[in-house]
Amino acid sequence: MIIAELKNGANRDSYSIDITFPVDEESMMEQLSGINISDSNIEDCYVAKISGDVPALCELENDCIHADEMNYLARRIDSFDNYELTKFQGAIAREGICTMKDLINLTFNLHNYTVVTDFSNLKNIGSNHYLDKNIGCPASEMERLDFETMGRNLLSSGDGKVTPYGVVFCNSLPMEEVYNGKMFPDYDYTSDYVLKLEMMRKGSQSTSPEKVWLYLPTSKACILKALLHLGADTYNDLTFQCVDSMSLSESFMDHLSLMDNMGEINELSKIIQFLDPEEIKKLEAVIDYTQAKTAGEMIELANKLDSFFFVAGISNVEQYGRHMIIESGHFKYDSELESYVDFEKYGQDRLKHEKGCFTSYGYICCTGSMEEICDLNDQLEENTQTMGGI
Repeated sequence: MIIAELKNGANRDSYSIDITFPVDEESMMEQLSGINISDSNIEDCYVAKISGDVPALCELENDCIHADEMNYLARRIDSFDNYELTKFQGAIAREGICTMKDLINLTFNLHNYTVVTDFSNLKNIGSNHYLDKNIGCPASEMERLDFETMGRNLLSSGDGKVTPYGVVFCNSLPMEEVYNGKMFPDYDYTSDYVLKLEMMRKGSQSTSPEKVWLYLPTSKACILKALLHLGADTYNDLTFQCVDSMSLSESFMDHLSLMDNMGEINELSKIIQFLDPEEIKKLEAVIDYTQAKTAGEMIELANKLDSFFFVAGISNVEQYGRHMIIESGHFKYDSELESYVDFEKYGQDRLKHEKGCFTSYGYICCTGSMEEICDLNDQLEENTQTMGGI
């Protein structure tokens, strides 16, 4: 947690506000509006004071920062364990790091530093140093290494610098510039997103085009910031691809990647986040069954899931008949009579009556009243005729 007392850099004698980072984008912008800061001057946030869990960031006081950079940095720090936080603060003190760009890049390069706070155990010191430099080690190899000698050699190297956070050693590894000062690196801050989008401007001729990542569902403020970072005016200026999901199949993601209405995909994600895994499978089956083409149509279907009956994982009438007779609970079934039951015929009769079909997800049919289904079909047709890019 980082608490920043901020003022408008253009009027430092005015009143201040306190923002606790990390914070969601909508809340941050609402609070910043109190000191007349918007996306157009968000880099003019003057830091009057820093408090909270990362005292080393007091280096930022009495200077202007970009609030989006502070929020990204705070999200990175929020994932640190105690040792990582100690290394982060120790490196700041050792190197005198004081710019947001360098601080963000430091969070991706903590392996370049080892901090010693307890000198009583040379083996632990050597082990930490080795793991810092090698970013992990197989247990079989750990047993063969002489960590006590490594710890002794580190302490006698003369490279250590005393800081308020311990004695800090630089491991002399290449420092990777992950953040270029403009486009934030991909970072999965939350693990409960429905869909991850990779976005870039249309028509980019660069071999390494600038990219922004969104984790849906998200706020409108977050989407607008993505547009701003890419220098785009509308969604139509962007191309995007669904690159990951915590709950959707790859085929469904590929289907969504063909669409161009990001706002509606975000709305669809808001609905999906409250569905359980079985309901998500059902939604994918319903979309396949109805041949829905747009995110708007999918939203209508997601809100009408109760109008459909779905059995996952079956692909023919014999399996469907068997499911309905044995597993559905509609009948009292005696397994000794199995050889006398025509599961296929029963499945065919139900299929004919229900007008259902088999999809790659399983069996699906409509169960709502004719009025409900007609209303749904009319709504889908209306959406198809009126849908357009935002």
